[in-house]
Formats: sequence, C-alpha cells, structure tokens
Amino acid sequence: MKKAIDIEIHEKKPEGFSPQVQVAACYLELDSKLLLLQRASNKLEPGRWGVPGGKLEKKETPEQAAVRELSEETGISLEHLSQVRYVGALYIRKPTVDYVYHLLKVQVDQMPDICLSNEHESYKWASLKDLEEMPLMAGGKEILDYYRKTLIKKRSGASVNAYLILRHKDEILFYLRKNTGYCDGMWGLVAGHVEDGEPASTAMIRETREEIGIELSSSQINVVHVMHRKTNRLNVDVFFDCRSWHGVIKNLESEKCEKLEFFPVSVLPSNIVDYVAIALDHIVQGEFYSEIGWDR
Repeated sequence: MKKAIDIEIHEKKPEGFSPQVQVAACYLELDSKLLLLQRASNKLEPGRWGVPGGKLEKKETPEQAAVRELSEETGISLEHLSQVRYVGALYIRKPTVDYVYHLLKVQVDQMPDICLSNEHESYKWASLKDLEEMPLMAGGKEILDYYRKTLIKKRSGASVNAYLILRHKDEILFYLRKNTGYCDGMWGLVAGHVEDGEPASTAMIRETREEIGIELSSSQINVVHVMHRKTNRLNVDVFFDCRSWHGVIKNLESEKCEKLEFFPVSVLPSNIVDYVAIALDHIVQGEFYSEIGWDR
C-alpha cells in the first residue's frame, strides 16, 4: 500500500474495502509518450495533470468506459474495442469513498486530432522524464509506477486465471456477478487471477478461501480443462474440478456477488458468462483444451 495526499492506493483489496463506484482510466500512448490532460480551473485539483477517465456507467465494462471517456474528454474515437488493452486494477481509498480504478492502455501509431472538453484546459504528450516534473493529480505518481511495472510483467505473457467447478452430487456452484463492471447479472464460477510467484492450484485454493470461505487442499482439486482465450488481452483459463471441501460455504464478497447457488448439471442457468458456458460444454465432451477469440 502506498499513500498520497488524502488517498490510499492498494494493489490488493484491503480489509473492509467497500467500493461505491468504479473508474476507468485510459492510458493513450504514442511513441512512448502518454497523453496527459490538465484540469480546468473550475474543477477539483485545478491545473493538475491526469489521463482521460471517469466513472463506469451502468452495465459498462472498463473497456467500454475508457473508450467513451476518451471520446468525451478528447474527441478521439477508437474504431474497435479490441484496441483497448486491460492493464490491471487498483483499490483506492479517499476519506469519503472507496473505488476500484481500472487501468487500460491504448496504443496509437499516428497523432490523433484532439478536441478538449470543458473539463480540461490543455493537453501534453509526456515522456517519462516530463512526468517526473509535472504536477500530477493526487496519487498520480504511484498509479503511473504501477502502470509501468504491470506492463513490464505483461509483455511476456497472458493473464492466467483459475476457476472452480465445485460439485455437490449432480450440482455445480455458481456465483451471480454484480458491481464488477464485467458480465454483471450473469452467472460465473468462483475464480480469480493467478498472482506472480504462485502456481494456479495455489491461486485456486486462495481465491476459494477469500470468496466463499471454504478450505481446499491440492489433493481435492483436479484440472479438467484449459482454455486459451483472446479478448483485448490474452488469457489462459484453468478450470479445476472439486467434489469435497472443508468448512461452510459463505458469500464473503457480497459487494460483487449477489448470491451463490447450486444448479443441477442438467438444468444450468441460461445466463452463464459465455466463455464459462463454452468451457463447461467442452468438459462434458471430455475435451481438455480449447481456444476461443482467435478469429477476431
């Protein structure tokens, strides 16, 4: 955790964190320079610099919000959502609000025309050296440090994600998403990102404990499917099957999980997250590996 003026910036969700809003920030790069906007004199933090961004609207993904905010604040329109690359998320606390801050990168190869909104009075394509001298918005330096560090890690590989197919007799446990900015109102599985320095099985055990409060051992989970998935980023999704556990299942992430529910394998809900449904179909067919999204 790092502190800036009246702001705390966490790379992992802190205890008691309860986000009221989510924010998408667009890091637009051209020739190794970032587009920075200077806040207008009638706005909070007047004269300070930051990247285009703003709150997610209802049912928006971070990628969609980043594209919209970029257009509204600079007049730059992107042709395809696939131009947006998800970098990561930070958990930010201010005295009166907790919020999730999504970082998204857009790479352009030619200078775009810029028409600023009245929220900003100037713009600058800033090099790393420039950024060291510019008065950034609260937390700006710490967030940029995270942006650079995370991009370096991601250059060589995909995001690895672990998913739990928790079975009780002929039923599977599903997780109804809410307030995440992605596939809200749809059923998914207990899941999470594999962190640096941990194998996927350890991540699965950790995420299960954090999300639903039960304990698993490595002998209780088995890999049943691997999906290589291309969206705006590369993903390797590892699906674990589990039929026994220790403890009582509880919804420990009620801020982003509406409810947990077991469904019979023969009568699964119709609104399952699309690639999860595809993976479950492959598992039923006994297929260990699949690829989706590569024809985009």
